[in-house]
Amino acid sequence: MKPESVLQVVRDASAPKSFWLQLLLLLAGIAATALGVVLTTFNSRHLLNQLQKLEQERNQLQVEWGQLLLEQSSLVAQGKMEETAIRELGMEVPNMEHVVVLNSD
Repeated sequence: MKPESVLQVVRDASAPKSFWLQLLLLLAGIAATALGVVLTTFNSRHLLNQLQKLEQERNQLQVEWGQLLLEQSSLVAQGKMEETAIRELGMEVPNMEHVVVLNSD
C-alpha cells in the first residue's frame, strides 16, 4: 500500500466517526428520556399515595366534624330545655342538700 492510500483510508474512517458520535448521542438521549419517564412515574405514584392518605385523613376529619356537630346540637338542645324549664315552668336546679339518692337494692 502506498502512503497516500493509507491517508485516504484514515480520511474515509473519519466519516463513520461522526455517524458513531451521532448514534452515541442519540442513545444517550434515549437513555436520558427513559430515565426521565421512570423518575416521573415514581414521583407520580408517590404523590398519588400521598393524595390517597390525605383524602383518608379528610374523610376521618369530616366524620369527626359531623360527630362534633351532633354533640354540640344535643348539648345546645339540653341547655335550651333547661332554660325553658327555668323560664316557663319556674323550675330550678336543686341544691345538693335537697338531692336524695335511692338505692335499687
